[in-house]
Amino acid sequence: MSNERQTDRCAEHESTPLQNTSGHDSESKHEDEDGESTTSSIHGPPFLVELRSNRSTQCQVVLSTCVAFAFGVLGWSKGQIGPAFLDIMTISGADLETGSAFITAYFVGRVVGSLLCGVLYSKVNTYMLLGIAMTGNSAMFAVIPWCTAYELMIVVHFLHGLAGGLLAVALISIAVSIWGVTARGRAYLNIFYAAFAVSGLFSPIVTSPFLLPAQSYSNINATSWNVSIHTMHSIDVSTTSSINVSNTMTVLQTNVTNFLNPKSNLYKAYSISACVAFLAGIPFIVLFFRPTTSNTNSSKGAEFRFLGSLPVVVKVLQLINVGIFAAVFNAIDFTFSGFLTVFCVQYLQWTKTTGSMLTSVVFGATLTGRILGIFLVHHFNSLTILMFSTIVCSIGFLGLSLSALAYVDAGIWISVCILGIPLGIGWPSILSWSNEHFVPACGKMTAFFMVTAFTGALLSPLLFGYIMEEISPIWFCYLGLGKTLINIVNVVLILIYSRFSRAASLILTTKQSARVT
Repeated sequence: MSNERQTDRCAEHESTPLQNTSGHDSESKHEDEDGESTTSSIHGPPFLVELRSNRSTQCQVVLSTCVAFAFGVLGWSKGQIGPAFLDIMTISGADLETGSAFITAYFVGRVVGSLLCGVLYSKVNTYMLLGIAMTGNSAMFAVIPWCTAYELMIVVHFLHGLAGGLLAVALISIAVSIWGVTARGRAYLNIFYAAFAVSGLFSPIVTSPFLLPAQSYSNINATSWNVSIHTMHSIDVSTTSSINVSNTMTVLQTNVTNFLNPKSNLYKAYSISACVAFLAGIPFIVLFFRPTTSNTNSSKGAEFRFLGSLPVVVKVLQLINVGIFAAVFNAIDFTFSGFLTVFCVQYLQWTKTTGSMLTSVVFGATLTGRILGIFLVHHFNSLTILMFSTIVCSIGFLGLSLSALAYVDAGIWISVCILGIPLGIGWPSILSWSNEHFVPACGKMTAFFMVTAFTGALLSPLLFGYIMEEISPIWFCYLGLGKTLINIVNVVLILIYSRFSRAASLILTTKQSARVT
């Protein structure tokens, strides 16, 4: 990854490359039987010693921290969508089927934002782009709880997603380029996504105290019917009784009005989110206005190019396969956390608070997976980790389906924990594999990943919302299981591609050696 990808804006060290700047992170590589490279560090000073003495490394760490914190805001947003979804439907007067349009609009915005960032990333200052996007993200957090009109709620969710799409592409591109294709780079990518998981873990916990208590439409209708009976009965009673019944009826109607139109405190949770997002954008605004020698265009995107010696047609087909994996994997990831609370309330008859806590468990397990990935990348190649994660994800959905059918609460909690771990390590693994062995990460490739990912994520809520409303909420489990099976097929094709790519590279190397001799 060339240092044109991202300029280090730390004072006099701006011209220093962002990856492997100190020369102490050089690594020897060898390929295993899957064609994946594993790395072993050559002797060099410990990282903490280097951090104290090397100004460039200090700047990289500061930038890494700012980028991870900003990415955590996207995790916070993701963790808040599921628990707040029922309240958002109440505020706008939508049911599950029509309310799924909010999530769909959000992911349409993510797709559009990703495409827009893919175009702008190499043309405008990255820090300016991040500052604007984060400010817009903060504004949308503040506005959402006040959108009582259904159509306005859709528009605001689209704009919220648009800002998120811009942020995702820019932040991931920077994160990949800071440390480069090194052991530190792969470890940081897991730390980067761990920040996403940490914020997603705490977001439902912070949101749940401000949610409305669980209510059913059937109870509301029953209450209204009982009041109507009291009203008609007052016709047949004496004048004195009529006054008493009328007074009683007035009190009942007042209570029913409060029941039908409960006051939502969701704006408090979203105000916290708006403040966090605004704080995350400040470092990039400071970096943009800081006087430097390269203030106009801080990031030039590397060109999109395939790696390896296989025919272009094969590489294009593999690109399609990788896109399908990204779409399905993110459809699972985002829909699972987004609809889990709805599934718990409507099928398992749990409270929304319990559903929110289970959503937090998902992010806790995802965080565990991300932390685990930091250590796994030093011992296993990314393709092995990717295969492991997809298989475990399928096992988790199978356990969730069986536990839901039998209404075994303990099985639900265990299955969710199992599911969260592979969701935490799967996405960084596919990014690492692509960056090292398929297409180096650049603005366009990152945009491709995000567009395909959020295309799957935006279509999935429509499917889940319709089937869960029209058939049964248990299909939340069945659809998730089916998608994990598709991902297994995708990873098998990636494994076959890696084997053939390695063989083609060996043949090409042999021919070149023969020519030289």
